[in-house]
Amino acid sequence: MVTDKTMQSIKALEYMCPYCGAINDFRLNSARDMYHEQHESCECCNKVLSLTPADGIGGRINLIVDALDTELVIK
Repeated sequence: MVTDKTMQSIKALEYMCPYCGAINDFRLNSARDMYHEQHESCECCNKVLSLTPADGIGGRINLIVDALDTELVIK
């Protein structure tokens, strides 16, 4: 869910974990984070997820959420 419709602010987005179905929050600084993959852990199952914010229809933001194999994550 987008809490602010301006493209140059911090937004709170909700997404569903592909592993357990839990709803998580993601804080997005749209000026800095758009189209950059970020890694977050699900608050429920602690699985590492790939999150990539992208432009959507009508000025909205699409959050692309993908499951990651933890062995492939390089820190």
